[in-house]
Amino acid sequence: MQQLYYSISNSDFRDAEQPLFIEAKLTNLNSDELSFFPDEVDVQDNSLTIRLEANLNGEDLTISRFFPYGVGNAPLSSAQLKITGWNMVPSDFSTKTLAPGRRNIVDDYLKEIDASGDQVKLGEAIDALGSAINDSNAFTGALSSLASKLNPALEGGVTTENLRFVPGAAIEGNLLSDVRLEMKDKSGSMREVTEQSDGTKALISFAIFGLINSNGIIAIDEPETHLHPSAQRNLMQVLQSSDRQLIIATHSGVVASEFSPDNIAAMRESMPPAQPKSGFLEGQEDQKMLARWWISSRIELLTARNIIAVEGQSDRMVVERVAELVGNHLKRDGIEILEAGSCNEMPYVMDIFGANGFGKQVSILIDEDAENKTASALSIALKDLASKSVFVSRVDLEDEYVAAIGSSSLWEALGKSNLFPPNRLKCCRIARGASLPSATELATFCRRKRNKIACAIVACSLMDGTSASRLSSVVEMLNNAV
Repeated sequence: MQQLYYSISNSDFRDAEQPLFIEAKLTNLNSDELSFFPDEVDVQDNSLTIRLEANLNGEDLTISRFFPYGVGNAPLSSAQLKITGWNMVPSDFSTKTLAPGRRNIVDDYLKEIDASGDQVKLGEAIDALGSAINDSNAFTGALSSLASKLNPALEGGVTTENLRFVPGAAIEGNLLSDVRLEMKDKSGSMREVTEQSDGTKALISFAIFGLINSNGIIAIDEPETHLHPSAQRNLMQVLQSSDRQLIIATHSGVVASEFSPDNIAAMRESMPPAQPKSGFLEGQEDQKMLARWWISSRIELLTARNIIAVEGQSDRMVVERVAELVGNHLKRDGIEILEAGSCNEMPYVMDIFGANGFGKQVSILIDEDAENKTASALSIALKDLASKSVFVSRVDLEDEYVAAIGSSSLWEALGKSNLFPPNRLKCCRIARGASLPSATELATFCRRKRNKIACAIVACSLMDGTSASRLSSVVEMLNNAV
């Protein structure tokens, strides 16, 4: 709330005539926390809502923070702001907090350590270090050399007795001054943490941050910055082990997939936030696993306006090519394609990304042999599939593109391509006495698992606007999605 207060500017107003409202609702406050807000809580559910209201009058910006459901809209006091425990962590947090040659988060951690029981022992160690320096011939010689340089230049002269080296802890009165944290690296060498890799520094920084900020909420901006995917996963484990409420802004599917799907809210400009209801996949572990897998590999699915779900890679290639040729701009229009893996996963796609999940419009493309199973899984009649945005390729997509392009043209192009091993095309069954496969025979060859990708590549290269428009199931689905 404090960082937000200082970051709002005139450019944040969509309509200068209207106030800008931002609200945060805090729940499950304990009795100690509630004692700071005796007149500010909502008596209906004991929650606490804090509202930030910004108003623009010409160039004058006024911002107030108050409790809209309390008594008298009282402003937020500094003590109340502190007890909310909001900690904002910027995207460059780990690189700055463990930067070499500057005060870092290790110093803050050392301040939290209660070493009072060891004060005498540490004091004796510092005195011993000072004595060792004073008794050292090397340090005494260094002081003598320095004194000889300064003696003729300073009034009154300088001798060795006027100079001494002293530990920083003795000067500052801080027994832990200049103490550094080291960690053994993969080679077995102890190195200061400021010299570790970005991933290791991030883990150390956030681990220490959680230890010295044991209460409240941690808000983190793009924790994935500069981190390898495996380091991102490790960092999320460290953060979740802190037992703190986390609010994370991320563009990383790896980060998002480390959390339960119902803890994810998707944001896109000009669209309302989308978040599933809590527990929407309760007891459905397979769906949770699928959701995390899909989100990890394609986080764009969460910020899409609409989603097109196809069974596999070859289907995706054909849909993208048809969209291009008939004038649909999928990326521009915020439409993402999801490869579900098989028709069996299509109901899961609906559950996770559809109306009961992330609230996306989902269009599904299946083959004819899957329509009965899909209709049954969605509890609808066959005739109602299209009304639920489920479109059927008959017999399948290979049949449609073979018919659209022409079997002779496609067969000739397959023969000229370099995508098939020797003799692979001889596996295509051709009727006795015929020199070319029929449309049905060629579609059968193209749908075989080992041929699907190569045939789709060749088919896409042959398509033009006219042939693309003949793939009726794809065109119908695109019209529904756009």
